[in-house]
Amino acid sequence: MKLKMVRGISPAKGGIIVAGGGTAGHLLPGIAVVDKLVERGWPRDAVLFVGSSRGVELEMVPSAGYELTVLSGRGLNGRRISLQNLLNLVGIMSAIFRGIWIVKRRRPSVVLSLGGYAALPAGIGALLFKVPLVLAEQNAAASAANRLMTKFAKAAAVPRAGTGLKNEVVTGNPVRQAVLQADGEGRLLRTELGWPLDAPVIVVFGGSLGSRRINEAVWEAAKIGHLPLIHHVVGRRDWSAVPEALPVNVMTYEYDEDLPKAMAASDLVVCRPGGSSVAEIAVLGLPAVLVPLPNAPNDHQSRNASFLVESGLAVLVPDEEFDGERFRHEIERMLTRFRSDRDPDIARRERSVGYRDATERVADLVTKHCLAPPVAGDPKDEAL
Repeated sequence: MKLKMVRGISPAKGGIIVAGGGTAGHLLPGIAVVDKLVERGWPRDAVLFVGSSRGVELEMVPSAGYELTVLSGRGLNGRRISLQNLLNLVGIMSAIFRGIWIVKRRRPSVVLSLGGYAALPAGIGALLFKVPLVLAEQNAAASAANRLMTKFAKAAAVPRAGTGLKNEVVTGNPVRQAVLQADGEGRLLRTELGWPLDAPVIVVFGGSLGSRRINEAVWEAAKIGHLPLIHHVVGRRDWSAVPEALPVNVMTYEYDEDLPKAMAASDLVVCRPGGSSVAEIAVLGLPAVLVPLPNAPNDHQSRNASFLVESGLAVLVPDEEFDGERFRHEIERMLTRFRSDRDPDIARRERSVGYRDATERVADLVTKHCLAPPVAGDPKDEAL
């Protein structure tokens, strides 16, 4: 499957291949970085995303205005030998050959790896054709793909030191521009969203697909008794399972394109501690109840959460302990802990522990290691 570039123009010579994706947590930092490069003058057609045919990039990259090539295949399910893993390995090998060909044909000046198995093909192509490779790691524990490629990478942009990658540069994790724009505008956004100014509002979400554990905890808590206003983003996977008899103060959504606004306007967030979510919470100075995914590789979500817990912004609850009663207990405890008569926007800004300039830092790192700035393509050039 190939999604053609915007307006069908020929690619700029040089430029960047952004490899990887699969989830919004992997992909959003990559989009933020190339948005910054385009803002600095890189031609938009100098950007090519190479991702997975099964990932959120299918919708998110074209919506952001960039060209996308997707590769078939899926990651390995652990290290055990099975027919499915053998088939997955065949798919990965096929994708690697395509990724190598794409790098050869595109002639990029740099490859940026976002991690995930979909990052490997173009990363290997970068190695073979001596294209500078920069890793962007979103989590406190590096992904398997980035660990494999770290020996050959010029640098690794990381959210915290100690990810295990070579040539680490602590840049923070890039966050969406919408988060930075919403930061400090909580009271105005409450009016826009129709939320009360004098009552707590909790935002709950579980990633692009949603979290069954978190969703069920909200629904159980709603049966027990009164809750504050809940802005609950259920996710695509569990949307059909939403109970019909929820109270009116539990507002459910399959997906929320304006989630940064909701987060900036809220008093507390309950979510999985993915890399991008943690970065956004840190920038917003937003109190959080974090429920790590129990089978996350290298337990990276718990390690992500530890940063916010150590900063005093969050509490961590093991997945197996999170139910309706625990949901009610933790949100009441956190709301009491952070209750104040001060302006909430000022209080959140003072609690911020994130890197507001993370996108600029990663864009600087990419620019530093690229072979040459991209130049506009020749209309006679054959498009990929």
